[in-house]
Amino acid sequence: MPNTGFPRAVLSEVRRIVGPEAVLTNAGELLSFESDGLTTYRATPAGVVFVRDTSELQRVVAALHAAGIPFVPRGAGTGLSGGALADGGVIIELARMNRVLWVDEENRRARVQPGVINAQLGAAVAPHGLMYAPDPSSQTVCTLGGNVAENSGGPHCLKYGVTTNHVVALTVVMPNGELLDLPGPDDPSYDLVGLFVGSEGTLGICAEIEVRLVPQPEAVETLLAHFNEIDDASRAVSAIIAAGIVPAALEMIDGETLKAVEASVYAAGFPIDVAASLIVELDGPETGLNDQADLIDTILLEHGAREVARAESEADRARFWRARKAAFGALGRIGSDLMVQDATVPRSRLPKVLRRVLQIGRKYDVTIANVFHAGDGNLHPNIPFDSRDVELTERVNLASDEIMQVCVAEGGTITGEHGVGVDKRGYMSLIYSDDDQQAMRWVKEVFDPAGLCNPGKILTDVPPRPGGDGAASPRGVTKSDEIAPTVEAELGSDCLVDDPQAFTIDGQPAEAAAAPGSIDELAEVMKLASRMGWAVVPAGQGKWMSAGNRLRRADLVVTTQRMNGAVEHHPDDLLATVPAGVTLELLGKALTTAKQWWPLDAIGGGSMGAVIATSASGPLAAAYGTPRDLVLGLTAVLADGRVVNVGGRVVKNVAGYDMTKLFIGSWGTLGVIASAHLRLHALPQDDRTHIFRAERWAGLAAHAAQICGPGALAPAAVEMLSPAAAEALGLEVGSWALAVRWLGHKSTVQAAAARALDAAAKSGLRSQEVKKRFWAKFTMIEETLEPVLGLRALVPIRATSDLFTLAGGFAGGETPAIVASPLLGRAWILVSAAAYRDAPGDRTWALRLNDLRDAAEASGGSVRVERAPEALRAIAELWGYAGPALRLSEALKDKFDPNGTLKPGFFSGPL
Repeated sequence: MPNTGFPRAVLSEVRRIVGPEAVLTNAGELLSFESDGLTTYRATPAGVVFVRDTSELQRVVAALHAAGIPFVPRGAGTGLSGGALADGGVIIELARMNRVLWVDEENRRARVQPGVINAQLGAAVAPHGLMYAPDPSSQTVCTLGGNVAENSGGPHCLKYGVTTNHVVALTVVMPNGELLDLPGPDDPSYDLVGLFVGSEGTLGICAEIEVRLVPQPEAVETLLAHFNEIDDASRAVSAIIAAGIVPAALEMIDGETLKAVEASVYAAGFPIDVAASLIVELDGPETGLNDQADLIDTILLEHGAREVARAESEADRARFWRARKAAFGALGRIGSDLMVQDATVPRSRLPKVLRRVLQIGRKYDVTIANVFHAGDGNLHPNIPFDSRDVELTERVNLASDEIMQVCVAEGGTITGEHGVGVDKRGYMSLIYSDDDQQAMRWVKEVFDPAGLCNPGKILTDVPPRPGGDGAASPRGVTKSDEIAPTVEAELGSDCLVDDPQAFTIDGQPAEAAAAPGSIDELAEVMKLASRMGWAVVPAGQGKWMSAGNRLRRADLVVTTQRMNGAVEHHPDDLLATVPAGVTLELLGKALTTAKQWWPLDAIGGGSMGAVIATSASGPLAAAYGTPRDLVLGLTAVLADGRVVNVGGRVVKNVAGYDMTKLFIGSWGTLGVIASAHLRLHALPQDDRTHIFRAERWAGLAAHAAQICGPGALAPAAVEMLSPAAAEALGLEVGSWALAVRWLGHKSTVQAAAARALDAAAKSGLRSQEVKKRFWAKFTMIEETLEPVLGLRALVPIRATSDLFTLAGGFAGGETPAIVASPLLGRAWILVSAAAYRDAPGDRTWALRLNDLRDAAEASGGSVRVERAPEALRAIAELWGYAGPALRLSEALKDKFDPNGTLKPGFFSGPL
């Protein structure tokens, strides 16, 4: 980025906005802002502007944008990728926007400004018995805005996930100064929140961040193990995960790092003659935690640990962690500079990769000290050196390059948590093709068309080829009876569906349907459709063909049913790669022998491509999340036939924009999902479900709140069933029901269930235990009820109970079939054909829908229609309004599908 300076007129305007004392321009003042935590890279900004609130931030950005001056958002400057450098541009410093705006204990949410320090938020929510789970190693100084920019992780993300798993809403200042609330995964467009997290400040600047909080654990067990061989320590990591235990943290410190730590002021009393030490931390309900710690103790010893210690006090625990948290500072004893590397590899590759890293160190005669998140394979090979030694610096760079190549060759990625910035732009081509990166450039162009927001980061400036092989201008639309013959002539009869009328589009049988059997065939189908100007409707098994707005055009159904080859299962890495046509049922069978599962129980089941494209989920979302939490990466075929790969095969990957989130829930409007990499979990040791019954829902709602409180294992699923829904599932006629499922260690599950049963007895609730096949029946409730109208409502948790009253009014006073999760603030409302016919006309239902949506939105929620009669679909607003940010989704649609090939009009307008 060229040194642009700070024009006098703009400088005066900015000083007027924030005050003269909040603008730095003197050379001495700017020295502290020449680099972030990775001091290898330096650049001098034209100025630094401190903003105090959203209004100042907006006005400063607008002024810089109008003058064409590049700007870079910066928090605490602890980043490790050169991501906050501004060579001649202006740094916008957010540290003074440091207020916790509110904490909502009941809904387990908090809203903060971007300058709030991670540990500050933790202190604010601790009195409520809650915590913000992501804990970067710099959590005492790093800010939430920086966490969002880098999608930060930390030691405890193995169990709790990284920043993107805990950010639920964002208010951002766009690069032109506009203030927008970005739609998240449950809004009627694309998941722009998921796309923004990890974008490294290149798409806009966070003004407010709403995060999910989790209960503080009742108990913690921390173990420390020392190994004479680093291979043994690496294998112990995989063995712990394979045993079905997911520690809160699983960290490795190698011998080189321990020597530095023990020679420093951070000395923790660790032996310095070991090859590696492991810190293993468990947390959760006290019951059963000691048993799990005993099992881990045994596993560590069986895999060569020469000794295992267990923290007996908080002081012990702090001492164990001191060596890990102080490692980076202690390495300053070895060299004045530190090349901090960051890559992620599959867990099973750790022994091989660590051996290669040590060989690389010997090859280039540099010291490499490893301290890293072993549980998720996130490596940090750190190289201390003296940058004044030019020859040594060159060897350090060569070693870094080779380490990156080794990690990628073993199925890994170039950065797991530090980001790309300027440091790793040159490595992006190791994992992403030109077409993959072009898709990311489209995102940048939509958010920041002038290219002023943190330019020069993540992506290189060299554009790939301008269009795909199938991007020629479309011909006139082919007559409908000519489409199938054209497909057959161009691609062969095997690519055609024998009975296309099995697929119904907007109530009408399809006239032509293609069924490619591979990604290559799918790409050829899309190239042909693009050339011919056909509108394509992607499909799996055809279960969602009438969802969404009526399409403006629909010429060809493209089903992935034939893309149903073998599941590629890597049990040691808790990873599976699946073709789009594989069903949830087949996937489950393929994983069972290894005692693993993909814990997503989508209502209605279906093929993997459809489940991911619709972001379908079920009761287990309360414990395991939705597809956005369980899909690591995917392959999609774009409208013009280009094949793009997004995400990857490892749990932690922040290389480039999170395009996986963009495709999840896009309903096939941006591309056809062809395959996906899935994050698996070990099957729980115990699985128990109890049904609680009452004549009214209020008592069950109170019971749900009680058993989901602190002090016990949180249920994996909690679902409230209206009498109609309960009856459909074979439960007692005429009563409300609460289905509660616990998963986990046997003694922990038993204790949680006993507590719930005791509370139920005291409240006069009836209860019974049911087999887990109840949940298989639960996911097929729509097939049992055959509703003609299905709505999904989302409201704050406190408003979930109000949905029952609202739903009764919606259905004319008769409570319809309702399935609601008090843990998620989510409910499905299912109206039968008979109940629908009893109402006086489709327009009445449209008015009722508007009333229900207004009530939900008044509480901060939303309502969308997932299925409806054709007459109602023609007159009702099905999705709800996504607000001004909808134009971003429309612009993305135009970039990815400029000819409107994929489901035109599905969401609204060009979408």
